[in-house]
Amino acid sequence: MTFPDSTSQILSPVDHTVPKVYFTFYLSFFLDNPQAGVESIQKGLTTLVSRIPFLAKDVAPCSDENHDNVHCIQPPSAASQFIPMLRIRYHLNESVRVMTDTASCTAVEDLQFSKRYAPLPTVMNPKESQPIIRFVANVMIDGVILGLSFNHMAADGTGIGEVLEILSRCCRNDYDPLSLHRLELQLRCQLSSPSIAGKQPLKNFSETYSKEGTFHCLAPDTWPTAITSMASVLNTFRFKFTSQKAKMLKDVCTSILSQTDDASSKESPHFLSCNDVLTALLTICLRQSQGAKLRDDEDFTVAFVANVRSRMDPPWPDHYIGVLLTMVLVAQSSMVNLVDEQKASIAARDLGIDKDELVRITNLAANMRQKLLGVDDQYVRSLLAYMQQQRDWSQMNIKGGDVSYSSIRHLKVYDLDFGPSLGKITDFRLYFALLDDFCLLLPAAPGGGDWDMQLSINPSHQQALMENGLFRWALSEYSSAPGHDKESDHVRLPMAALGGV
Repeated sequence: MTFPDSTSQILSPVDHTVPKVYFTFYLSFFLDNPQAGVESIQKGLTTLVSRIPFLAKDVAPCSDENHDNVHCIQPPSAASQFIPMLRIRYHLNESVRVMTDTASCTAVEDLQFSKRYAPLPTVMNPKESQPIIRFVANVMIDGVILGLSFNHMAADGTGIGEVLEILSRCCRNDYDPLSLHRLELQLRCQLSSPSIAGKQPLKNFSETYSKEGTFHCLAPDTWPTAITSMASVLNTFRFKFTSQKAKMLKDVCTSILSQTDDASSKESPHFLSCNDVLTALLTICLRQSQGAKLRDDEDFTVAFVANVRSRMDPPWPDHYIGVLLTMVLVAQSSMVNLVDEQKASIAARDLGIDKDELVRITNLAANMRQKLLGVDDQYVRSLLAYMQQQRDWSQMNIKGGDVSYSSIRHLKVYDLDFGPSLGKITDFRLYFALLDDFCLLLPAAPGGGDWDMQLSINPSHQQALMENGLFRWALSEYSSAPGHDKESDHVRLPMAALGGV
């Protein structure tokens, strides 16, 4: 354990709420000259680290007189210095295009993919000093797969999206040395200051945070085998909902929200998003496919990650790299009916789905939206006040639900221009399978694109989900009727279905 000095800085309380794991992004580039692409990455990363030097540091346990189990950003350990910021691996008998075209994105395949192409493992000992970020350029005959592993305590998905944007500019020699990223550590420090916190600490903290870790499979004695064991019991299932189907469902669900002037009634939200209705729909499909009868007296919870940068007043800077999120949980037992049943009957017939299904989708989406609207500036500052007052920062862990969601759809990874030697990213992949019924919304393709989703799920439940009528209707593109889908265009099937092992 180290003691903070002028070369280190304590992580914010929010940084301590997320799982102590690494996420890895895989960015594919189709290239005529892969070696020139690697040289561009090398130069870009050199510039990136010179402009944002804390990226070359470590996350490590440290001592603090006001809090226990605290981590900080500190100079790299000898072990971390042994791992270069960028490693280059040559796979000259492999093809980026073939890999992209044949990927099934199952858990076993993803596990092998991560072992071969990732810079760092998903799980490392959080009691030791760990690198913040590392890269691997996997060079193949027709391109490069750039692997990026980042410590989740140092950055969230939005933050790493910002790092990628900066890297693309560095590869183009277009980075402003006076960029606001020089203020990154000052911003992180402010989140620990009472001056930014609310006067009253959050009263319902335990609703969304727990003393227990988010992933129970990550007990210290299971670190070496955690990922392998989870891959044997969870599959990774990737599929797409078309943007047209998403918009149609959003418009229909919004149109059947009840409008009441009764002051004693809970007012419906003024709008629903595609995200709201698709996560609600998938939740209903999962419940159906797992044998749940969806009784109103049977409780379950849906959890989703909320980026709170824009929910503060004034908004926290978009360029902030550190963790600034909270979980929002909606319980079946607390939901209220916000649907006009008469309108729902007509709309369901037009869509070709069951009226009760449409009502459940809309009610869940509307209650999720209502809960999200409550995450405002006052809520965030009260949350910070509560966290700052806690003695043990290891007991402030975000909770998951029976079904949990997180989204990085807003990351513009496909729009980033990495310069003449690399161009734009042609495929994005992420591996993470440590939580059952956890769905990640992946970055949107250029122009908005379809809704690309990746779900960690029990293999037997996956098969039932693929046979679920409502799910098949949602995957269909050309017909509203459940029996006339073309889901083969929108599902990456498990390897067994493709004749694999």
